[in-house]
Amino acid sequence: MIDESVWQELEAHQQTPGRSTRRLHADSPHDIHVSVTHPALRRMLLLGTDARTADAVRQEIQGLPATRGLQLNLSSVSGNHYELQVMLTDDELTEVFTPLVSDIAEVVRDAPTTETAAEAAVRRYVRWQQLLRSVSREGLSRQARCGLFGELHFLLEYVLPAVDQRIAVSSWTGPRQTNQDFQLPGAAVEVKATTARSPQTVQIASERQLDTADSTSLVLAHVVLDDRQRGLGMSLNALVDEIRALLTSPSASQRFESLLVQAGYLPNQRDLYDHDRYTLRRSEFWTVGKGFPRITEAQLPPGVGNCTYTIDVSALAAHSVTAETVLDLIRGTHG
Repeated sequence: MIDESVWQELEAHQQTPGRSTRRLHADSPHDIHVSVTHPALRRMLLLGTDARTADAVRQEIQGLPATRGLQLNLSSVSGNHYELQVMLTDDELTEVFTPLVSDIAEVVRDAPTTETAAEAAVRRYVRWQQLLRSVSREGLSRQARCGLFGELHFLLEYVLPAVDQRIAVSSWTGPRQTNQDFQLPGAAVEVKATTARSPQTVQIASERQLDTADSTSLVLAHVVLDDRQRGLGMSLNALVDEIRALLTSPSASQRFESLLVQAGYLPNQRDLYDHDRYTLRRSEFWTVGKGFPRITEAQLPPGVGNCTYTIDVSALAAHSVTAETVLDLIRGTHG
């Protein structure tokens, strides 16, 4: 587990120039370390690799666009030994860097080979670049704020009361861009939040979003909100803080903070999220199964993909379920 105390320990005064390092995931076959340089105190994630792998990823790294505050380097250490280095170069991203490092290290730890580990690290770094570019100085878009509020509301009201908090937080996979927003042992849940006055449809983002091929049960949750500037209602910050206060497990808390950043909720932009206030109007739930109006991957002809479509909620009455049924599905006690 990486937190600020790990960095502070590595940054402790050192008499001679060099690096302080600590290995991560000792059970992994890969050499994954966090490190701090001295005397510059630059924070890094290091992944050891070999010359053959270095050759394979070098061109890909050279073609990446620059990201202010971060660098991805490939450095020769000795002979056949190279390092992939993810370096923090701007203190403004300090609070983002820890979840970034944790995420990349977690993706790499179980990679079957040195080459796949390095490739996974580069892909994950690119995804973080895209995330940081997508979040403007004005923060998340209004639509993204609403979507994040809906997912956090579902986490607070339905998932955390039903399962262990470590399982609950780990099940929130929306920030990791999985097919559904929550993936639990007994069910997957896709959450759609809206502030439309009379929402008649829900937008589905892909042919895999309502595909039940990989899950025993799939729930589509519709969270309908009112939004106001200040005044009544709950801000995104207040909802985040309420969940933080519930998380007594350090590992669950750390993962939650990491997922918030991956969702685009950056610590240095917190002040942007106090004005918008949300009030819940209603929540609706439908189970996705036989007869549910949807498009799935298996239905598409070869060459067709990346489908987005809308579903009229009036066509879903036969699939409606209660909140109690959703809780049973989350607990794995339904049926």
